[in-house]
Amino acid sequence: CTKRMSGSFQAVDEFLTNLQTKLEAAGKDDYETLLQLKKDHCKDMGIDFDGKLNAWDTGYYGNELLKSKGVDSEKIREYFPLDHVVSTTMEIYQELLGLTFTELLQGTYWSWHKEVRCFHVKDTASDNSIGHFYLDLHPRDGKYGHAAIFHLVKHNSTHGAVDCMLCNLPASTEGKPSLLRHQNVVTFFHEFGHIMHGLCSEGIGNSTRLAKCPRDFVEAPSQMLENWCWQKSILERLSKHYQTGEKLPDAMLNNMIQAKHVNVAFGSLRQIYLSRLDLEIHGPHPPKTAEELQSLVDKLRPAITLVENPPGNNMLRTFGHLMNQYSASYYGYMWAEVLSADMFATRFEKEGVMNPKVGMDYRKLVLAPGGTHNITDHLTKFLGRPPSNEAFLKSRRILK
Repeated sequence: CTKRMSGSFQAVDEFLTNLQTKLEAAGKDDYETLLQLKKDHCKDMGIDFDGKLNAWDTGYYGNELLKSKGVDSEKIREYFPLDHVVSTTMEIYQELLGLTFTELLQGTYWSWHKEVRCFHVKDTASDNSIGHFYLDLHPRDGKYGHAAIFHLVKHNSTHGAVDCMLCNLPASTEGKPSLLRHQNVVTFFHEFGHIMHGLCSEGIGNSTRLAKCPRDFVEAPSQMLENWCWQKSILERLSKHYQTGEKLPDAMLNNMIQAKHVNVAFGSLRQIYLSRLDLEIHGPHPPKTAEELQSLVDKLRPAITLVENPPGNNMLRTFGHLMNQYSASYYGYMWAEVLSADMFATRFEKEGVMNPKVGMDYRKLVLAPGGTHNITDHLTKFLGRPPSNEAFLKSRRILK
């Protein structure tokens, strides 16, 4: 932790402990809400109610809760055709950050597959070249199975940076375009934010591998940009019904926005659980056998998430973050969410989500420094004060 924003294990431990304490009451309320839905459902179906939420219940009743608030995920998909979402997302980023993207013609650039697209990025004001990015959006045999960004080339004195976004979004068919769930829209917006972080870094210092951002900050810029996918004016731009061309109706749009924080405390407790698992396994006294690993999961899951671990179930078998660059750093997702909430609420929410001045401040004061110098100093310049957790706590219903 000494090379991260947190500075020490003690700071991370205190952060997670304090956050869990503050989330427990709201998380318990979320749990009880889902439990009541299950009770009512069991009564309607004439089946026994076991008085608890099982691990396999949470997703189903979470979706039922959204439906009760007027959020129909399948209906909403009809308003997010992939091609429109991709082109509009890029328009928004260009306007916000003062950039110009130009797609290169097929055959004029090196590529590993015919579906891969490549774009040249320039600074709009100066027309100076910044770099290039690839988009590889659709699944195929042998391809990496998740959404991720790969920084292929760092900029130096002779060329700009080259980044790549890999996704596995459904491809269009002859009879119907690819339609995205709103969560897929958020994911695309998030990952594209990583592309901008890589391309907008400036200075000789950022041309070296030593200038990587601290792992507990690297998610913050993209998490902050997810907020655009919950703004009415932006959703109106991003949405376009695949048959009629209409924007999201106000009723559907308003229901989505109002339901943004449904179950958010419950979900945050799960993130704390995963963070604790990660830290225990990479700590000074890690489990040494499969039985000890199983015992750790069985103990921590109900203690933090309120949901028992099914007998013999061990999500560590598929928890890829444990053995990649996020090892001993999974807490960074929550740490970064505190920073991202502060950046959005303090500048963009107050001064306008498409305010070009704020966008350029963000580009120059947060993205451009990359991994050089002290991240807290960069954020302090952008915010006009040291970072605070107030906005994050409000978003989690901990503060009014």
